[in-house]
Amino acid sequence: MASGIDKEVDLIYSNEGTEWHRFATLTKLINRKEIQKVLWKIIQSPAMVEVEGSKIVLPNHKVLCADLREVRTDIAEENRIIPLHIPKAGYQVIDNEQVWDMMEKALDGLDATVTSVGTLEGGKKFFISVTIGDSEMIVNKDKFKFYINFVTSHDGTIAMVVYDSSIRIVCMNTLRWSMDAAGEVNFRIMHTKNADLAMANLPDLINAILKGRAEFKDVMEYLATCKVDNNDALAMAAGYFCINTGDEELSSRSMNAATEIATLFSRGIACHGETLYDLANGATEYWTSGSGTGRSNVNEGTRLYRSSMGSAAEHKQMFVALLANEDRRKEALKLGKAAVKFANT
Repeated sequence: MASGIDKEVDLIYSNEGTEWHRFATLTKLINRKEIQKVLWKIIQSPAMVEVEGSKIVLPNHKVLCADLREVRTDIAEENRIIPLHIPKAGYQVIDNEQVWDMMEKALDGLDATVTSVGTLEGGKKFFISVTIGDSEMIVNKDKFKFYINFVTSHDGTIAMVVYDSSIRIVCMNTLRWSMDAAGEVNFRIMHTKNADLAMANLPDLINAILKGRAEFKDVMEYLATCKVDNNDALAMAAGYFCINTGDEELSSRSMNAATEIATLFSRGIACHGETLYDLANGATEYWTSGSGTGRSNVNEGTRLYRSSMGSAAEHKQMFVALLANEDRRKEALKLGKAAVKFANT
């Protein structure tokens, strides 16, 4: 189902209710004791195939299985070993309890509250969403609430990643959306032999996230004070592509992109067509769910990757950085006006 919750295996804990899918367990205080059922271990064993009655070990591979025997007495014993993945031998397991330990250590001494935690897709994904202090902020009458999300997979689809996002995870849809709305500061641990060492650097990331939140608020409040009309919005978007491509005359594709961003500037979600804040929101929407992610040409997984980790994510960051820099903004406006004029001749 769309929620990605296997009701026989997955458990979701939330401090805000049973969630829209009604599968979450309401737990006012989410702590290690309350969530023991999702802190299971992973068994690693040689990968084998049977050929004409003989078992042959697959070289350089292993099998990963979830071992629920000690924590899930509520399901049949024969169903407590669950296959997860067949990675190469060098794959480093980061189990659910390690992620929880990492989270506790990184947030020690902070006013942190775990708001949701659980597994998805039959134990193949594990997540934790956490708030720190007053996680809400208001910018230009828009309310933002931020969560630090800890996510990993046991099927090779996602590295262990920690990131700041305005989306709280309670299912696969919200996991995807949270990555889509992730801030530019994130921490990624690949499943390699250096995984344990990389985890030690996580507290530095938390400091960077908190600093990034303050900087985000300052930048967005500044952009909300800068008035801009539709013509200049189109010119700045076109100028961004001129700077990005190094061409003063834009291709039809780039001009179409600039035009869509300018349209979203006034018609996009929560956009009013009045300030650079609206232009930043329009560009963010373009590279989050619009044509900037290849909306009609690629599958959902590719769009998600481009939006949260790939080319679209880079464009979002660079576009907002350009708007926040007055000199670069003037340069983009000048180049863009010339490019628009040329396109209309």
